[in-house]
Amino acid sequence: MDWGGQFALACCVTAAVSGASVRAQAPTVLPLVVHTVQLGDQPVAPAEFIEQRVARANQIFAPYGVAFAITQRAALPAKHARLEQREDRDALGAYVKRGAIHCFVVESLRDVDEPERMRRGVHWHSRAFAGAHFVIVSLLGGPDVLAHELGHFLGNPEHSDTPGNLMSYEHGPELPFLDASQRARLSRTLQRYVRSGEIRAVRAARSGPAK
Repeated sequence: MDWGGQFALACCVTAAVSGASVRAQAPTVLPLVVHTVQLGDQPVAPAEFIEQRVARANQIFAPYGVAFAITQRAALPAKHARLEQREDRDALGAYVKRGAIHCFVVESLRDVDEPERMRRGVHWHSRAFAGAHFVIVSLLGGPDVLAHELGHFLGNPEHSDTPGNLMSYEHGPELPFLDASQRARLSRTLQRYVRSGEIRAVRAARSGPAK
């Protein structure tokens, strides 16, 4: 799916959730650069793997006036397939450029604090490349993992103890949500990113994310 199609889908999702017209509810659409590990001549995950998770993120963030569109795809060398230590995560900062959110799809992601555990995703600040931060999704990552990590990226570093909250580990059948304080941090963080040029929105909403 090209980014133009994803932008149209994001607008439709926003309108469907809000019950308003697409024109009135045009979201701030943020570009995603997706780096997928290549093993031999095959990616570790098909294109549909990340497209489905982006679509889910668009559902979750639609009420807050934010959407995401894949604007670029890149093959990631096989040496990054299994991220075992902090240094492995840090090295991904070499691929990060200003202007977009970078997402890395890898085969496996080990918890660096509890090595016996494998992680589904993470928002990571590289120590080796100043200012570079990004999200990583492993093949274990379920439908909501990308949205959860994007929540971290967009100003909500803390986890929530409230079941059903996007930043909680406990999700039920309902669409995950952000509370009022999380929405406020999302709005402030997004405005800062756009003003500084760290993220160049594909299209900016008229009034920004809901507070």
